[in-house]
This record gives sequence, structure tokens and C-alpha cells, in this order.
Amino acid sequence: MMKKLFGILLVTITSLALAVGSSSAKPMVGSIHFLIPGGAGGGWDGTARGTGEALTKSGLLGKATFENMSGGGGGKAIGYLIENSRSNHGTL
Repeated sequence: MMKKLFGILLVTITSLALAVGSSSAKPMVGSIHFLIPGGAGGGWDGTARGTGEALTKSGLLGKATFENMSGGGGGKAIGYLIENSRSNHGTL
């Protein structure tokens, strides 16, 4: 279920990035921090980094940062997001 939700979110963001293009001089979003629920080099990692790169190159995003948090089939990452929700503004 988490994979499906994350996939839908990434497709939506990527579609928006492609639709808007790089015509705007100022990024629509200053920065996004991707909390990746898997290890470095895995499928989630590649998808998040590819999405961040596409959004940055399109001009929609100013800066993308990435953090891998593997464990518990994504449970460790979602637990972290829930426990730290107030301080995780801009985290995806």
C-alpha cells in the first residue's frame, strides 16, 4: 500500500513538472527533503533521486535533499515522519 501511494505521488509530481516545464525563472518550491524508505541504490532510492532531479531541472524545485532510512519494510521511515511531523516541513 505504501509503495502504491508513493508511486502515485511521484507520478503526480513528475507529471506536473513536465506540464509546467522550465519557463519560470523562480522555483515554485524552494526545497524538498526526500525521506527514502529503503537502502541506497535500491528502487525507492532511484525513484526519489530521479524525481528530485527532474523537478530541479524543470525549474519547479530549487533544491532537493535525500536521506535513506531502511528498516521494517518502510515502517522505520513512516514512524520517523509521524513522530517528528512538526519539524519535518518540506519532507516527502
